[in-house]
Order: sequence, then C-alpha cells, then structure tokens
Amino acid sequence: MLLKVSEDRIVYSEKPEYSREYTDRLDREYSKYAKVYDVALKMLPFWKTWIKKALPYIEGGRVLEASFGTGYLMTYYAGKFDTFGIDYNPRMIETASENLKKKNLKATLKQADVEALPFPDEYFDSIVNTMAFSGYPDGIKAMSEFYRVLKTGGKLLLIDFEYPVFTFSKTWCPLS
Repeated sequence: MLLKVSEDRIVYSEKPEYSREYTDRLDREYSKYAKVYDVALKMLPFWKTWIKKALPYIEGGRVLEASFGTGYLMTYYAGKFDTFGIDYNPRMIETASENLKKKNLKATLKQADVEALPFPDEYFDSIVNTMAFSGYPDGIKAMSEFYRVLKTGGKLLLIDFEYPVFTFSKTWCPLS
C-alpha cells in the first residue's frame, strides 16, 4: 500500500544553524542504546510492522539501506539482493554486522553521512530509509544524495512517522 500525503500536511523547516552539532548529538544518544535497541523494538511491535511494509517494494539487484540502525529490516532482505548499508553511528554498524552474521547474511556496511553518500551516480535500484529521515538536519541535501545514487526508474522507499521540524541552537537541543 502506497500512501500519499496531501500538500497541506507537508511542512518544511529551516536547516538548523548548527547541523553538525545536531547530528553529533543524535549520534551520541544512539550510541548509548545500540546494544539494547533490538530489545526495545520487541516492546514496540507496531514499529516493526511499519518498517516491514517496505519489503514487498524492494526490487532490482542492488539495494542501499540508509540509517539501518541495528540492521533489523536488512536481515529480512539481505540474502535476496546485493545489499549495502550506511549509518552514521559506528556502534549501530557493529550491532548490525553481528545481527547479519547470526543469520549468515552478508551486506556491505559503511559509516557515512546521508548528506555525502560514498557511491557513484545511479548505483542503486532501491533505497530504503525507515524511521530516520525526520532526524536529518538537512533533508533537502539527503534527498538530493538519494536521488543522485538512485538509478533512473529506481525506487526510494521512505517510511517515517513525522516530518522534520528542527529547533536547535548551541544552548538548546531537542534531546537535552
């Protein structure tokens, strides 16, 4: 089921003045929870249901999952595609690697920023991004990078629960 959002629900926010600090703050928060993240997901079964909605739409030979976290969703498709993943957080990469290894699955995982993807133009048939886009400080730059590395006619599968709204300064951060 593909859902379209009406124009009146779309709200664009300004890029945070200190976007690197915002990203680094989120990274520190996720680092604290990397090892228990999968346990937390078990307590939120609706979350798993939401992100698994992307599975039937993944197609083509080469797939990128951006901001894959612990690799939960990736473990459902990595054996069917040439799978790549990028995440900003090194601990999430370690955890995802362990989760893939437990299931004898392989994927090329890299530490990278969605605003500067380390792949050539038109490289992927599908790009998957679940529950992460609203946390990017510069959604326009991230979307531009997705578009750049996605093949013509490819699919961008983006699932999130809210549009990004950023209020950030050096003295205040939403995660304080």
